[in-house]
Amino acid sequence: MLTADAHFWWEGALQRMIDGGVQLNWDNFKRVFLEKYFPDDVRSQKEVEFLELKQGNDTVAEYAAKFDALVHYCTHYHGEGGKRAKCIKFVNGLRPEIKTAINYQEIYHYPTLVNKSRIYDRDNRARASFYKGVGGPIRAAGSSALGKSKPFSVPAKIQGNHAKSRSVARNSFVSGAASVGDSVSNPTNRCKKCGLHGHEHYNCPDKEVTCFNCNGKGHMSTQCPQLPKPRIMGTGANPQPKRPGTT
Repeated sequence: MLTADAHFWWEGALQRMIDGGVQLNWDNFKRVFLEKYFPDDVRSQKEVEFLELKQGNDTVAEYAAKFDALVHYCTHYHGEGGKRAKCIKFVNGLRPEIKTAINYQEIYHYPTLVNKSRIYDRDNRARASFYKGVGGPIRAAGSSALGKSKPFSVPAKIQGNHAKSRSVARNSFVSGAASVGDSVSNPTNRCKKCGLHGHEHYNCPDKEVTCFNCNGKGHMSTQCPQLPKPRIMGTGANPQPKRPGTT
């Protein structure tokens, strides 16, 4: 029954329908009523709202109530031909964990689908609330983590000392290698001509041969007159023993 402004509107609309020869029935009444109070732009907005509907943080019961209120504005979900599409749309709007548990069952009877989804959501929320209160899986995971031995980590101070020792050893090696390199690249050979260090005989500035034995000029050490003469066996102060019977 219409009241207030709607009642006065209907009196005028009824007279226009009679004058226009429009048959008075429910379908014609609904048509003129929706034209007045539910224009096409509002209907289109409701259709978009339905197509974008998701469960979000709502319970399945709350989501189903919104779904039922908006599905009336989408006529292609009505009747026998729209039952399957309606169920698919409902499942796609569920939260992922509920959708995973329900979707594989391929339920295409809308009341059954809503009821199973509602029960699963209720049980899932109760389980989450229970574990949150007693710390079930979360506490168990924490205890397990504490029970596991952690890999040994060297204290920062010891690590610093080791790094310093490695640095000193590396620097010592580099210094030693450099010293060896210098000794190889700068040999202190002795000149075979003058006996001095720092050059080879072919670069010797002294034109004369120097004796390494007496430091004299003009001869080599192997020809030095000051070399001791070798002793000849059988000569000198020790005469050979005489044979018996000789004089």
